[in-house]
Amino acid sequence: MPAVLASPGSGKVCDRGSRAIGDTRLPQELDYVATSWPHRGWCVHRRQRWMRRRTLPAPTPLPDPITTVPPITTVPVEFGGRVVHADVGGPVGNVRVTLLDGQGLPGGGRPAAEAYAKDTATSGGDGTFTLPLSLPMSWRFVYFQLTAPPGYDDTYQGFEPTTATDRPVIRMYPTLVIRPGESIEVRVDGGINVWCGFDGFACRRVLVAASPGDPVELEVVSHDSSMRMALGLEIPPGNWFPVGPDPDMSVRRLTVPPGGVPYVMCAGTATLTARR
Repeated sequence: MPAVLASPGSGKVCDRGSRAIGDTRLPQELDYVATSWPHRGWCVHRRQRWMRRRTLPAPTPLPDPITTVPPITTVPVEFGGRVVHADVGGPVGNVRVTLLDGQGLPGGGRPAAEAYAKDTATSGGDGTFTLPLSLPMSWRFVYFQLTAPPGYDDTYQGFEPTTATDRPVIRMYPTLVIRPGESIEVRVDGGINVWCGFDGFACRRVLVAASPGDPVELEVVSHDSSMRMALGLEIPPGNWFPVGPDPDMSVRRLTVPPGGVPYVMCAGTATLTARR
């Protein structure tokens, strides 16, 4: 900016570092500020540019790709089926149906299914049920737990959401009860899903009716010698995960402790005998 000369008689006073005349703003608010100094009887004035001090907005933080969860798109799906007696085929009513697990990433697994705990259905007198849900679009397979009424065993059913309208027939075992001195016939069906603590093994629960504190020995004899039917004890729910080693399929005789729940393992038919 060129300097401006003022004569000594002009009435201007040399004031080094003064602000512009008549401007009451603070220096940091000015675009320019005036300075002056004496030179050989003259006052030299110069306007110098002053950088404004501005308060800039804080930058918007970028989303964390690890902790940021994208919104989950859901789709309505209506599941249904008909629950029947596994041996005689009659309808089973009063079966409570709940979502147990959903497979598909992101957002699958049992923890995600807990959000649907209040969404249940109950089979009617004809064994049918309908359960509408809004599920994540990414889920490719879902499992339902069918909680049985007294006299039956719980079972499980898997669905692909795209085939939910198929309304399958779901077979449910009647509870087997054996007493010391009895022999009963046991049929284990590989198409009926019962959880006994081991993935991928067909099994069927047996209740032992004995005096409290009285252990009972069970023996299983397969009707087909080529079928490796065996005996095992139920794994408590708290020990389900991680799933333990495969069951010992060589066990033909098993002592059931008081309170123990035995299972007959592997598909086929067999004779089960209980002894003291």
